[in-house]
Amino acid sequence: MRILITLLAAVTLVTSLPSRTEAHPHVFVDVTGSFVLNDSGQLEAVRIHWLYDAFTTLMVIQNLGLDPDRDGTLDEADLNRIIEGETDWAPDYEGDTYLHIDGEKVRLSRPQKAWAEAPGDQIGVGFTLSLRKPIDMTGRTATLKLYDPNYYYAYTVTDKSAVEGPAGACRFEIIHFDPDEEIAKLQVQLRALSREEIPDDPNVGGLFAETLELTCP
Repeated sequence: MRILITLLAAVTLVTSLPSRTEAHPHVFVDVTGSFVLNDSGQLEAVRIHWLYDAFTTLMVIQNLGLDPDRDGTLDEADLNRIIEGETDWAPDYEGDTYLHIDGEKVRLSRPQKAWAEAPGDQIGVGFTLSLRKPIDMTGRTATLKLYDPNYYYAYTVTDKSAVEGPAGACRFEIIHFDPDEEIAKLQVQLRALSREEIPDDPNVGGLFAETLELTCP
C-alpha cells in the first residue's frame, strides 16, 4: 500500500479542505513514464516518476512529521521516508502501472533504484520496474497504461515521457485520456462519492487511463 493513500484515507473531512478532496479522484499526479531499451533495442524496463499535487504534498508533510525545523526544505531523512512509504508495496499492488506487449500482459518487478525529490511545493518519487527478461520489440507494440483501478488517484502523463535507449525506427506516442459523453457523465457521478465510498466497478479507473505506446517495425 502506498503511504499517501493510507494517510489521506485517515484524514477527517473538515470544511477548510478544498472541495475536490470530497470526491473521486482525491490525489492528482503528474506521471512521467519511459520505455527503457538496452543496447540491442530490447525492452528491459519501464521508468516511472510521480509528482504529487501541492495539497497532497502538504498532507504528507504534516502527517509524517516531515521538515520538523520548518525551514521549507526536506532533508535526506525526509526523502528516504517518502521513498520507503511509496515503494513498499503490498504483494497484489502493481503500482498503477500496466504493461502489455501485443495485447499480452507483462509482469514487472517491484520498484528498483527509487529516489525522491521536493521541488517547490510538491514531492516527487521515481523508480524503475524491470521485466523478467528483455523482450525483442521487432514487429511488436508495447502499451503502458497508467491508472488507479479505484480512481482514487488521477494521473496525467507529462510530455517528458519518452523512450530511453536506441529506439531506431520505433514510434513513440502519448495517448491522453479523452472522455466521450458517457464517460463524462460517469465522472460527474464519481465526483459525488465521498472519500470513504468506493466505486461499484473495482476497475473503473481503467476508463480514465493515460497511455504510452511504443510500436516497432
